[in-house]
Parts: sequence; C-alpha cells; structure tokens
Amino acid sequence: MRKVRGFTLVELLVVLVIAGILAAYAVPGIRRMIRSAAMSDAVNTFLADTRYARSEAIRRGGGVVMCRSNAPEAASPVCNTGSGPAVTGWVTGWLIFHDLDGDGDKDTNEPLLRVQGPITSVNSAVESNASLKLRFVGTGRLRDLTSGAGTFQFGSSPDFSNTDQRVVCISRGGRARIAGDGYAGCP
Repeated sequence: MRKVRGFTLVELLVVLVIAGILAAYAVPGIRRMIRSAAMSDAVNTFLADTRYARSEAIRRGGGVVMCRSNAPEAASPVCNTGSGPAVTGWVTGWLIFHDLDGDGDKDTNEPLLRVQGPITSVNSAVESNASLKLRFVGTGRLRDLTSGAGTFQFGSSPDFSNTDQRVVCISRGGRARIAGDGYAGCP
C-alpha cells in the first residue's frame, strides 16, 4: 500500500471553520484596540500641546494662546470666534501663538509657535467650562478660567462608547490631565 500525503476535504473544512470562529472573536477586539489607540493619540497630542503652550508662556513671560481653528493649516490661520463646527470642537485643529498685544486674537505680526491640523481619528473634542481659547499668562496659569476646571470631552456616541471616551481637565493653574473615561468629570 502506498501512503498518500496531503489533506482531505473534511480536514480542510474543519480547519477553515475553526479559523472562521477564531477570526469572529478576534475582529471586535482588534477594532476596539484600534479605537483605543486613536483616542490615546488624539488625547496625548492635545495634552502635549497644552503643556507646550504653558511652558512657552512661562518662558516668554506670558501671552501665549492655544485656540481652536476651523482652518489651522491655511495661509493665514485664525482662531474660531464661536461659529463653525461646534459639534466636533477641537478636532478641526488648533493654533498656538505668542499674543504680543494681549487681545487673544491671532494677528499677522504675532509669531505662530505650533499648528495642529485636523484630527480625523476621533469624531469630537468638545469643551465645557472653558472657552475656545486657552490664554496662558507668565506664571503658566490660565487667564480666563476663573472657577473650577476646563473640561474637554474626547469622543462621542455612536463611534465611541463612554468607556472609550476620555475627559481632559485643565485647572486654573494651567495644568492638563486625563480625568478618566466618558463617565468621569473634572472637580
């Protein structure tokens, strides 16, 4: 008798069924991991830029503004004035500039320190208890935040569940931190 090497059709079908079952369990986990990485990237970018703006205000003796912008990569970018995509908030991008005249608006003679383009991996980053601008003074404190903390909610339904969302708090002292998931709040 001669031995035949190879797979039978039944063996091949069993392997395909097992692989299909494993893939069905793995895909949701991978999708969640990708969403989590996107959220972490967006939040960490925002935190790094708020820390940068604060440190530049201390270094320059004040007058550094981080503001939301609908077109941060335009030839002459400007800060939002309240109009525009209020639903998505800061994911449209932001500017950091040295506010030489102290009015909080980006003028043509004021140096642009950093530009963040639109963040497409997260569907929203909306502020509450904060303005559309974070204005840092020479001590690193926020100029316009007079009580409590500025709250920034990253992500919203249906793309991100409450456990996937992140809440960032910025204190009057200008320090930014992650408070937790979508259920968290700032003190």
